[in-house]
Amino acid sequence: MEPSSRWRRWLPPAWVTLLSLAIMAPTLWPGFILTYDMVFTPRQSLLPDSLGLGSSLPRAVPQDAVVALVEVVVPGELLQKAILLAIPLLAGFGMLRLLRDAPLPARIVASTLAVWNPYVAERLVIGHWGLLLAYALAPWALAVALDMRRGRPGSPVSLVLLIAAGSLTPSGSILLLVLALPIAVLPGSAARVRTKALTCVSGLACALPWLLPAVLNPALTNVDAGGARVFALRDEGMGVALTAMGLGGIWNADVVLPSRAWPLATAVAVALFLLGTVGVRPLARHVGRAAVIWWIAVAIVGLAAAIASSVAPSAWGAVLDVVPGAGIVRDAQKLLAPLALLVAAAAGMGVARLLIRVRDAAVRGALLALVVIIPIAALPDLAWGASGRLQAVAYPSAWSEVRDTLATDPRPGDVAVLPWSAFRQFPWNSQRTLLDPAPRWLTRPTVVADALTVSTPEGLVTISGEDPRARAVGNALQQGQSLAPVLAAEGIGWVLVELGQRPAVPPAALGGLIPVRDGPDLALYAVPGTVVDTPLPAYATAVILVDALVAALLVVLALTGLRRAVRARRSKERGGTGEPLVR
Repeated sequence: MEPSSRWRRWLPPAWVTLLSLAIMAPTLWPGFILTYDMVFTPRQSLLPDSLGLGSSLPRAVPQDAVVALVEVVVPGELLQKAILLAIPLLAGFGMLRLLRDAPLPARIVASTLAVWNPYVAERLVIGHWGLLLAYALAPWALAVALDMRRGRPGSPVSLVLLIAAGSLTPSGSILLLVLALPIAVLPGSAARVRTKALTCVSGLACALPWLLPAVLNPALTNVDAGGARVFALRDEGMGVALTAMGLGGIWNADVVLPSRAWPLATAVAVALFLLGTVGVRPLARHVGRAAVIWWIAVAIVGLAAAIASSVAPSAWGAVLDVVPGAGIVRDAQKLLAPLALLVAAAAGMGVARLLIRVRDAAVRGALLALVVIIPIAALPDLAWGASGRLQAVAYPSAWSEVRDTLATDPRPGDVAVLPWSAFRQFPWNSQRTLLDPAPRWLTRPTVVADALTVSTPEGLVTISGEDPRARAVGNALQQGQSLAPVLAAEGIGWVLVELGQRPAVPPAALGGLIPVRDGPDLALYAVPGTVVDTPLPAYATAVILVDALVAALLVVLALTGLRRAVRARRSKERGGTGEPLVR
């Protein structure tokens, strides 16, 4: 191999690896990265809530169940670090895989933009790792969908497994199903009708672990449509449309990096969109016209929904109120993921199209370096764990002690967690905002505050929760009552108080409870008397059966894919050509 060919072969993967380490290196330090919704613990238990069988909506299903099962063999700390490092690596290498026959400039630029953009930055800081994992798998799913479209053997199995891997959360599942699956089966696909049908059924089955309990859960009707206004795309100072086109606008202003306020951010957003328009045609030649048309259509719908959530929040809220289960995606800025990937791929192809007109190789190289560096320079605070916001810390020993107590104490009942608020700011986590970690630490189901109070330009707005047990506890606290009789009637036998957190726990609330542990960091109380047993919901058998069937399907597909890969490798070693493409 010529030195220049070797250099061109290894430069893109080396560059993606460097970018990934530039972002995630601090997360590899010992400890846990705890930020907003991203909560990992040393050992998460498999509980009814993990399967969507609790009293609240299954927003982290089957994510929590998968984490609990994996942590049987992999410590939670290592699992989190592997996932966080894998997200930029998968996104970058996936774009290289999707554009593997494209010119080198296209691959370098596209992989850079897939890894380093405001969408990734804001979702990373807010801790939506399940959605980001699906985002990172999307280029791979697109590439495999194109393989299936071209009739390549084994691609249907690979596509279903990729959809399953990205379906840890409802939003990730919807992203892969809507973006990749239609491309594989659209008119013009070389796959057989039977193959298309089986692939669609299997792909949709991957959504059942979260879809079935969501549809059957009575809390589905309690979703507050008013959340559409709170979770609407937020103008980052460049106008709603440009904010969305620039892949920013997450509802929580606290997670937005300071560089988003720079004029350079607006200029880069416009430039990348223009480069994308130049690159759409060569992208269509590379991946296929039908695939690009569908990709553009999905991206436009996501962009329109994100903008509509901001400019017409009442109308967007009405849609969420009318469509069953749509409240799961009330955070409309999530829907910009297809656009983020499209801009990356199309802008990369656009750069290659323009650079081919530059005859001098040195000038081409300088221009390519400039195009790659400018988007990074426009978002420099994504580097080094979002400028230190992704910092590894250790849990105090009190958390392990409380977990052990609840695991061994024979007294029955679930756990209510106080103070009555959804988020925490612990001194040992540098006062960074964090979703209450108790539900993922304890060996029993927990009841926590699920109402969310958000600061908006109009003032504080509270989005009501859906959990009826949480509502009962919240009402008792509001009325200044002792929690003991309310908790016992709701099947709650324990109260965990996270000390030093706000709001203060009313003294009357703990009256009549039995102290079991009194600090430091955590206090634990037992509820006296008879605690009502809380049975599983009536639909539990159906959910567990469907989960088992989906798991069995994925095991069979994984073994099928492994067998095919082994056969192909052996055929290659024997000098064979492998299996031909079939229709």
